[in-house]
Amino acid sequence: MKVIHLPDIDYVSIEFRDVPEAKSYLENGIIVREDKKGNIIGIDILDSSKLFGDKGILTMKEACRLLGISEATMRRKIKQGKIKFTKPNGKDYRFKKSDILKFGA
Repeated sequence: MKVIHLPDIDYVSIEFRDVPEAKSYLENGIIVREDKKGNIIGIDILDSSKLFGDKGILTMKEACRLLGISEATMRRKIKQGKIKFTKPNGKDYRFKKSDILKFGA
């Protein structure tokens, strides 16, 4: 999976497979790209700050949604030291949006 974030144009692209695009459609600011068999190969999010919020700090759910992974996978990545985090209240994880986008790239 490859994540591309272009903050200057408020755009996020998530590529699941690197194959030729046969068809795409736009719905609610999200472009879904498909291969010739109809399998989803990627999505492009226009005005991404509206979908993910225009804040620099993400909750666990927001970070997982942005990366397209489960909370269990995120916890494994944290335990492995692959993702930076803070626990401002000693309980809940918080992540810098920039760190999460770098991780997904």
